[in-house]
Amino acid sequence: MPMLATGTRRTPDQSSIIIGRHRTSQFWRARGFSLIELLVAVFIIVLLTGVVSLNVGRGGAELALESEVRHVSSLLAFASAEAGMSGADHGLLLGRDDAMSVEIYQGIWLRRYDQGWASPRTSTEVFAPLPLAEGYELQLTLEGQPDVELQPYDPELNMPPQIIAWAGGEMTPGALEWRDIRTGDVVYRLEWDLLGRMTTLPRGVSEDLD
Repeated sequence: MPMLATGTRRTPDQSSIIIGRHRTSQFWRARGFSLIELLVAVFIIVLLTGVVSLNVGRGGAELALESEVRHVSSLLAFASAEAGMSGADHGLLLGRDDAMSVEIYQGIWLRRYDQGWASPRTSTEVFAPLPLAEGYELQLTLEGQPDVELQPYDPELNMPPQIIAWAGGEMTPGALEWRDIRTGDVVYRLEWDLLGRMTTLPRGVSEDLD
């Protein structure tokens, strides 16, 4: 049995403990992370976190835009029904809001009276001014008409609506596109026909296409 420096004998268990501690300390010295490795690990974590956050943000923006498109579709259908029930034409005037620093559009609901177009006096909560498309460019096309340029809205000009739901149950056929303001790509497209039937097209393409 080996002797310790103190003159006592070292037991087999003590030898195993000392050897085990020595090997453990050597292992951790060999496996320790350098500063560069730690910095690389932190950089990867930050990069992955940024990518995940960006994807979540884009997903939320797309869901919000889809909700907006469907909301506009529902309001146009409601305006068409209201026009038929009241016997008075209803319409949607689209224009830019130049008071804001970002690209924002708004929709103003109008009804035809004997004196001309004015805000509806019924269903005022439904036909409230409609803010649209923050960060997107809107493009309106109407069947049989030249390209429509969306002008800044000025209540003093008493401008007529571009999209009209006629009292007879018909609607000006056309389409409204939400485009990426940076690339010009179509993000969403809303189409409607003469009978006011609505079709929503993500990316401007029918989901039924193969």
